[in-house]
Amino acid sequence: MPRSARSLLALLSCTLIAGCGLIPTPSVDVQDSRLDLPSSGALSRKVVYLQRDSLAGSSVPAALQQVTVRGTATYRTGGLGTLRTVDMYVRTDLTTLPATCTKYAASPTAPGMVVCDAPGEAAQAIGQLNLTAGQGVAFTLGGAALDAAAKAGHGFFGMRFSDGQSVFGDTLDLTGMKASARL
Repeated sequence: MPRSARSLLALLSCTLIAGCGLIPTPSVDVQDSRLDLPSSGALSRKVVYLQRDSLAGSSVPAALQQVTVRGTATYRTGGLGTLRTVDMYVRTDLTTLPATCTKYAASPTAPGMVVCDAPGEAAQAIGQLNLTAGQGVAFTLGGAALDAAAKAGHGFFGMRFSDGQSVFGDTLDLTGMKASARL
């Protein structure tokens, strides 16, 4: 077969198989997660990781890339919370942390959490949630940090409260989540 014909065949094959590169895999269910929110007023410009492994046991093979998680986010408040936008982050563990992070044990007025300076957490960013109190809103999360968490089978979600404020007792429910990746 002439070289030009082989090149054309390779190009056509590449185009037919998922746009030349990565082949999408079927999505898998991820367990629902309820995040108990702290009072966020004093946490502006901070990323708050809750001490709850939301991706425990949900791992993907190392060969997979570009993991995305889609689902529905529902912000629940007793009426005083005004949260509208949350930047989402993820870490595979909360034991090895940079000096810009501080651990806080759970108390009667706050969940157990790790609080980090936002500029140092840029590599952990995975997306943004736009919220309306009491209403489910679709979301999509992805990025290198989510790839690492999915491969490790552990993911602690972090949040930067960028618009509005939560109050103690508010929750953020992430439901109907499905993870997909590319081979």
